[in-house]
Amino acid sequence: MTQAEPAVLSLVHEQRQLARDRIERAAARVLADKGLGATVEEVAAEASVSIRTVFRHYGTRDHMIATALRAQLQHYPDTLPVPEPGATLESWLPELLRGVHRVNALLGRAYWEMAALGDTLTGELGDVAAARLAGRTRFVNTVARGAWRLNGNRSRPPSWLVDLFAIHVSSFTTRELVSDFGRSIDDVALMSSRVLISAVRWASSDPAARRGARVAESQAKKAQPPQ
Repeated sequence: MTQAEPAVLSLVHEQRQLARDRIERAAARVLADKGLGATVEEVAAEASVSIRTVFRHYGTRDHMIATALRAQLQHYPDTLPVPEPGATLESWLPELLRGVHRVNALLGRAYWEMAALGDTLTGELGDVAAARLAGRTRFVNTVARGAWRLNGNRSRPPSWLVDLFAIHVSSFTTRELVSDFGRSIDDVALMSSRVLISAVRWASSDPAARRGARVAESQAKKAQPPQ
């Protein structure tokens, strides 16, 4: 190998990566608009590359779509705020929900189609849908626990409260209010934060809800395998 060859190989690799990044950004835009039915032709046109170039990099349409969706899901949590020291429920939750609904809107149609179609998807798209569901479950539980703790609770939040959080961080909530009712992202975030803050406050002060949370925590501990 000559001294020039490593530099040439590095340049080729860089050009390939730039092309893939360009295609994946284009795929994300098309998926947001067209959903999981997006075609290679549409993505190639959006990326200003040939159809042959897309197939050379990804092999199949499903692999191209799955790769773009994985990249979006991987970066989803990175775009959302975490509670800073001294944060309160009122300062953190509206900001978080604004970020959630903004990202949901940007992800668009393909994201809620994955949720709607669920386990009917197969192959690579089925794998991505399963990863989305697992990540969403972790995210909902983390957010619900975080809000519950910020309100001074140390037990697990009641299961109905976790379910309420799941509804209000859902892409379906974003689409319903933004697309069907013409609400802005800020409108949706404000509504969701008001509902959730009220629910957390009520559950924290209601004796029956607190007892239910303690029972749920006790049952969860009993269900854990011995160390």
